[in-house]
Amino acid sequence: MNSNINYKIKKNAIVRFVCNGLAFIMLILAYLGFSWGEYLSPVQKSGVAVSFVFDISNSMLAKDCPQNTSRLQASAIYAKKLLQHIDSTSVSVVLAKGDGVLAIPLTEDYAQVESLLDSLSPSLMTVPGSSLGKGILVAKDSFPQNYSRAGRIFVFTDGEETDNQLITALEECVKFGIPVSIIGFGNEVESDLVLPDKVTKVKTALRSKNIIGAIEKINKKDKSGKNQGNIIYINSNVYGSASKLINQLVSKKSKNEKIFTYETKPVPRYKLFLFFAIMFFVLGYILTEFELKRFLVKSKFINSVIVFVCIFLTGCNSDTYNILQGTIAWHNKDYKVSVAKYKDVAENKENENSFVQDYALYNLGASYSMLNEEKSAIEKFSQISSDSPKSVQYGAFYNMGVIHFKNGEYDLAKDLFKQAIQIDNTKIEAKINMELSIKMVQAEVKQNQSEAVPAAESKEKMPDMEDALFEHIKEQDKKQWKNSEENQNIDYSLDY
Repeated sequence: MNSNINYKIKKNAIVRFVCNGLAFIMLILAYLGFSWGEYLSPVQKSGVAVSFVFDISNSMLAKDCPQNTSRLQASAIYAKKLLQHIDSTSVSVVLAKGDGVLAIPLTEDYAQVESLLDSLSPSLMTVPGSSLGKGILVAKDSFPQNYSRAGRIFVFTDGEETDNQLITALEECVKFGIPVSIIGFGNEVESDLVLPDKVTKVKTALRSKNIIGAIEKINKKDKSGKNQGNIIYINSNVYGSASKLINQLVSKKSKNEKIFTYETKPVPRYKLFLFFAIMFFVLGYILTEFELKRFLVKSKFINSVIVFVCIFLTGCNSDTYNILQGTIAWHNKDYKVSVAKYKDVAENKENENSFVQDYALYNLGASYSMLNEEKSAIEKFSQISSDSPKSVQYGAFYNMGVIHFKNGEYDLAKDLFKQAIQIDNTKIEAKINMELSIKMVQAEVKQNQSEAVPAAESKEKMPDMEDALFEHIKEQDKKQWKNSEENQNIDYSLDY
């Protein structure tokens, strides 16, 4: 009898040890964040930014473009025309040869961009070869992480490449929801080209078939069809080609519409591992504490376990859980995710808890502020009800005041800081900011009074001075790019 009891105790100990060990392993896997599979997640953007990628390999020196210009000169002229129609759009410039280099980060200073366009030359880079893929990847990385604007990439090239990385780079852009437009320059009929060493002769042409073939392969892999049309090829010689590019940057912005893109994200599996961890833990308890036959008869216990599991799984979609996820994303500085989570709660019409909704609106406004979407932030702060907790009301008025102060609207900022103080007069930062706003308003009044008379007298002279200064800066930038070109001994045949 004692031997049977000892055997049962040992058996139960082994079973519980194995089950608890498996549960512990599942918890570790959940913590490590293992994932498999992918899904397309819609991402909301405001405004657009574009990265110009210029192929400056030696094949771009072929003079088979209109008016006997080289492909490189034609691409520079084409880009200048685009800049004249995309006001307030941030632009970066990437040079692609055997490697990719970010020559100009995102900026709205088009004069700096034009000064580089005037000096485009293969000698700006000494790396031999032609790698469009590396240039596109550098352009993708030129957009900051969690950037509030929708990124676009324009590639100016003849399609000649030596490393066949174009498809890989385009797939990477599709994964991050960044559309790529490839603009072809040159003639599709091959022509002879003498390289800068004046010895090597090569055959070169616009390789449009290679570009179109790469795009077709990527579209076949996109089974959802949501990214169809994000990668396109445009021949620069076709009438209306420039308008297609301009429409990507201007049309939606002019209508003040939000832009939605799709990013490919991995499917998280931590919930599955947590479920298995709980299942193994419960299973170890059941197998060691209950007789199996009696356990199967007592279906009430089984039902209670099933109910517990269902509550655990369905609770993951609750408003409370969304707020928790949004808070974690905020502290991780992943503001796009926090916006999505708080927005789900704020727009949930079935939610009868006004406190939860006001809290979600406050955090949604704060997340928009971090993404520099100030209009959306003010809109969400304004929707917070007067019945919300004082701390939430104070935070809403204070943050709106900060936004207006930053935009130079000191009168509005002063009033908002005053309302924040009326709600909580213990906050010293609101008092300091209200005093600063009052001083700025007074300073503006004094400045307007002092400049009222002399402003008219200098009105005629200022444009000439500004034009001269602008031309001087532009000339200095142009010299800077020219001086960076150096004659070097390069094996130009490596480009082909």
